[in-house]
Amino acid sequence: MNGDVAPISTQELALRAGASQEMVDRLIELGIIASNDEGMFADPDVYRVRLLDACDRAGMQLEALADAVAAHRISFAFADLPHFRWAAHGTKTYGELAEELDLSLDLMLDVVRALGQPRPARDDRIREDDEEIFRLTKLTSLLVDPEAIVRTSRVFMDAMRRIAESEVSLFDTYIVGTFLAQGMSLVDAVDQANRFGAESTPLQEQLILTLYRRQQERRWTEYTVEGIESVLEEMGRYRRPEHPPAFAFVDLAGYTALTEEQGDRAGARVAADLAHMVDDVTVPRGGEPVKWLGDGVMLRFNDPHDAVLAVLEMVRRAPEMGLPAHAGVAAGAAVFQDGDYFGRAVNLAARIAARAAAGQTLVSGEVAALAATPGVTFQECASLELKGFSAPIPVHEAVAG
Repeated sequence: MNGDVAPISTQELALRAGASQEMVDRLIELGIIASNDEGMFADPDVYRVRLLDACDRAGMQLEALADAVAAHRISFAFADLPHFRWAAHGTKTYGELAEELDLSLDLMLDVVRALGQPRPARDDRIREDDEEIFRLTKLTSLLVDPEAIVRTSRVFMDAMRRIAESEVSLFDTYIVGTFLAQGMSLVDAVDQANRFGAESTPLQEQLILTLYRRQQERRWTEYTVEGIESVLEEMGRYRRPEHPPAFAFVDLAGYTALTEEQGDRAGARVAADLAHMVDDVTVPRGGEPVKWLGDGVMLRFNDPHDAVLAVLEMVRRAPEMGLPAHAGVAAGAAVFQDGDYFGRAVNLAARIAARAAAGQTLVSGEVAALAATPGVTFQECASLELKGFSAPIPVHEAVAG
């Protein structure tokens, strides 16, 4: 037990761990957790109790766990390491915190559920880190619809879940696995891996924050650039370049269904085939893949004419990989930053591609005017109302032949 933390009584230990007093007493009796000479415990014991309570609820016999600890087959000493510092239960209830913050209790409980926990009751005690979450929720609720807050909370939680799952997979396969391959016992391998984790976790957390801020800068730059262009367009001051580059989005239709039906390996095969095809078709026409989108790709071309010919070729060849494709092309200036392009033309190409049917290539009216060439016809379609554009956008379907 770490002696550098404030002592905790058995009663406080049960409350902070969210476990019954009977559970704590059993763990002490079995020797799985131990107090100091004054009968007090420390913060790491809170996580130990929570973990063992979860094992008990999962059907494991605490007596069997005690035997495994005594035989040195299992150790819970890792909880003393500094990166095991997760929030315990606090002293306030959700109802009390809602009143203190003047925040809707229903919104608070819905956010808790969106963040991956069962929806609590009014008199359930909050976690120690809940106050930080709900002070932000309170500030956001002054301007944002509650449903949007819950929806965004769910998106944040899903992203964090994916990161944590990847971390556990890396830890188990490559870190614990490496020590096991060296002939260590499981207890020793986990102990060594956790010591590595204690050193690497602060750096990893800083990495997550750094990457988040980089993505923030990109998305906020994109949002700002699009806003400036919209204002200039409304003022009649948006000047289109005489020889603009073109941007295209090519997406595979049915990719998600394919992976669900045939598995990730089939999805990876199709993605690899798409990458090879994109390279074969775009490079000879002066194009470049800007970014891959899982089931599609964003492309940039110096000339709208080359963009249309290349995209038509990709849409024609896509069924050979087992899935049809659909695409959108737009032309115009764009801001380049950190390997990505932002601006009205990029946004327009993405919006048009999303409205194209399988096997269809839609282009903006500007592209149709700039890319006139033998062998390609542009059939006028109904103008589209697109998010982020104040007026309907003239759209044409590009058809080879």
